Amino acid sequence: MSKATPARRAALSVLERAEKRGAYVRELLDASDAVRALDARDASFAMRLALGATASSGTIDELLDRFVAKPRSVAPSVRLALRMAAFEILYLNTPPAAAVSQGVELVRSRARSAAGLANAVLRKVAAHADAYLRADDAPENDRELVASARRAGLPVWLARRMRAGFEAAGAGAEETFAQTCDAALEPAPVYVHASGALWPDAFERRAAGEGLALEGPPALLAGAYTLAAPRVLAGSCLAREQALAVSDFAAQVVAAAAARPGSLLELGAGRGTKTYVIESLLRQFGCDAPVGDAPRHVAVDLYEGKARLNSERLERAGLAAGVACVAADAADLLGASGRAVFVGHDTLAARCACGFDTVLLDAPCSGTGTMRRHPEIPWRLTPADVDPACPNSLPALQRALLSEAARCVAPGGTLVYATCSVLPEENEAVVEEFLASRTGACFDAVPFADALARSGAGDALAAWVRSHQTPAGFLRTHPALGSCDGHFAAALVKRG
Repeated sequence: MSKATPARRAALSVLERAEKRGAYVRELLDASDAVRALDARDASFAMRLALGATASSGTIDELLDRFVAKPRSVAPSVRLALRMAAFEILYLNTPPAAAVSQGVELVRSRARSAAGLANAVLRKVAAHADAYLRADDAPENDRELVASARRAGLPVWLARRMRAGFEAAGAGAEETFAQTCDAALEPAPVYVHASGALWPDAFERRAAGEGLALEGPPALLAGAYTLAAPRVLAGSCLAREQALAVSDFAAQVVAAAAARPGSLLELGAGRGTKTYVIESLLRQFGCDAPVGDAPRHVAVDLYEGKARLNSERLERAGLAAGVACVAADAADLLGASGRAVFVGHDTLAARCACGFDTVLLDAPCSGTGTMRRHPEIPWRLTPADVDPACPNSLPALQRALLSEAARCVAPGGTLVYATCSVLPEENEAVVEEFLASRTGACFDAVPFADALARSGAGDALAAWVRSHQTPAGFLRTHPALGSCDGHFAAALVKRG
């Protein structure tokens, strides 16, 4: 009898902690001593198991429950171990005998009495895996879609929405959908942005000294790199000193559109990844001149804790000059609630009433473009969350936030609306409804590549953006093997 390998044991331990705490698997993986103790190959395998079993949990459970008499009676730890073994069988091409044996040992380590059940269930999973992934059991007219959803580990309703969205976006929908499904359970590339205080020569020298293998130099965007060996980042002094930020390349492109001269209001700043990239780019582009006595860049998030983390991060990186990070409700920027939020010597409401040269709304969204990095998304999301007709849906919130953000744009200024969703209900539909509204009537949509013209981004990035623009001029990317995440952005200019 062979024991479960250290990588599998470490992955199961992370999944159990995530289940118990309601925490995010990726954050626990990054903090796991058991994972850190593994060599690079085993650590990568443990991460693949934990993230993949989470991302495909609903799909795997559907198959597992066909072979369990009382699915609800299965203990949580046992189910997690079964999911991991089934993930290996369905998606990693692990020899079935090895996957079954290791799955049984994982279950035995948590509930010795359930080892027999695990053996029987996993053998049936292995026997039926190919037919399940082909969706032989699905109605013939729906079989192709169901097979695509199962191959990607996605809920069928979400796969259907995604495919419809790609079809609505225009040519190449079938290929785009297939690429997205093929990439869904594969590791995503890790992109970083180097602080403008170090880039380029000093940053590259230090990165080489720390064993950070950079793929570059950054031909498209100053300071943007891909990491060839992301695991080394955890022990990097550059990371501890905030001399770099992990940020998907398409997200950096969105930030570049806001890195332009004049005043900037950033809404939905979170912990400040785009704030960091914007400030780094402003220094690299030479666009960080002050705007009067007031902060030229106001970064807003709903939560005080995130605003504080953003501010502290910028301070450590040497990027805080001219930036104010504040907590406020982006749905009430003009102060209708009566709550006063101060930015320097003035209130946020007063600054918004005067207008900003650029407003970036990084809208809360489904995150369907980032599911490779956030595996909890597909099975926590519900159809109502993205239903434009539902008053509490994400599209309803996005419409309200966009309308409020528009009131804060100075004449001649630019409003950038961005999401990390691939669903048109959160993207094109929100922008088009806004432009047709009374508030949006004084705005014109411009090609996103044109929005980069006032920043210091060069022709190479503009060409890349044009290759990812929709006919309406919106930036739209989708996940693909070895490529960036799914992002959407629209540039809207207010007539003077």
